[in-house]
Amino acid sequence: MRTRGWIGWLALAAGLTFLAGPAGAYDELEVEERALRVMDALLPSEIETRQKTMEEAEVSGWVHVVYEAQSDRGWIPVELFVREGADYTFMGKMYSLDPSRDADAKAEAAMDKRLPEQFERELLQSRDTPLEGVREYLYEVEVPQRGPQPVTAYVGEDFGVVGQLFGPDNANLTEAAEQKWAGSQVDWEELVKGLEPVFGPGDTEVKFAMFTDPDCPACQRAKGRIEALVEEHGDDLTGYLLWLPLDMHQHAKPKAEVLACTAPERQSALFDALEGTQPNSTEDVYTILENQEVTVPKPVRECVASGQGEERLERYKGFADRMQVHSVPSVYFDGRLFKGFPEQKVREALAGDS
Repeated sequence: MRTRGWIGWLALAAGLTFLAGPAGAYDELEVEERALRVMDALLPSEIETRQKTMEEAEVSGWVHVVYEAQSDRGWIPVELFVREGADYTFMGKMYSLDPSRDADAKAEAAMDKRLPEQFERELLQSRDTPLEGVREYLYEVEVPQRGPQPVTAYVGEDFGVVGQLFGPDNANLTEAAEQKWAGSQVDWEELVKGLEPVFGPGDTEVKFAMFTDPDCPACQRAKGRIEALVEEHGDDLTGYLLWLPLDMHQHAKPKAEVLACTAPERQSALFDALEGTQPNSTEDVYTILENQEVTVPKPVRECVASGQGEERLERYKGFADRMQVHSVPSVYFDGRLFKGFPEQKVREALAGDS
């Protein structure tokens, strides 16, 4: 489930100019199908989208497809550049660049074109990509009022793109670098300081922390998969829950306050008990639980009444802001931030294959 953050992310990565023109010598159906698959990978299914234009891009060999995505700010443009043959796709803004310049200079030129002059930036790393002749550049950009953001540029022989790259299987090839960047913003020990694990013994090599909203169905499903893993590897896996109620969920905050004050061994069961309920206050939460014959211990009520629950939520939100968490569940694991629970990677780590 994505938060309001996807709106700002698209606004930063996508272009704002609509282009129209006749279709070129490419397979329109093939390009459209590829573009739709990328849009499905980019946005939640509940976000309405519509295609605006399709035309040959200024850079030879690419097709420019413009969509709009519905948000509470209206329709936001999303620009895709699909390679003729429909194997690789960029989401973002593509620029025609001087082919005589070296790759580093092209990356700087693309960033200069895309970002306002006052946005300070630092190049963190560069590497080759699976797309032959294209190199990736990861920058940290200081965005006013939003703080540091990872921004990725790609350069080919005669073009530069600021945005994201998707492979033939629709995998987001930009994510790995940005996951590492997000993970580097917070130290693991700082993240879990003072917390007790909800899953596992706490002293294992394989451990994770999951940002979770009490009203997030995807978080519930992730918890179910985690509990299945704990059944298999209980002594080898440790997990923490960081409660992050989203503004879009008006009933989530009172639940999260109570959950943040609840003993770790009871949080999972309480999460289940509160699923689908609509409290407007922590007192409503207590009433809902009492109606289910779930006891709320006195220390929990005292913790909430003293403001400790709210303080813990603010602490978790501070970590989320630093790591640019824009969706839940988001999981800090192995020094990286993942959208969703990375079950396969956790299994590989448990098997000693990571």
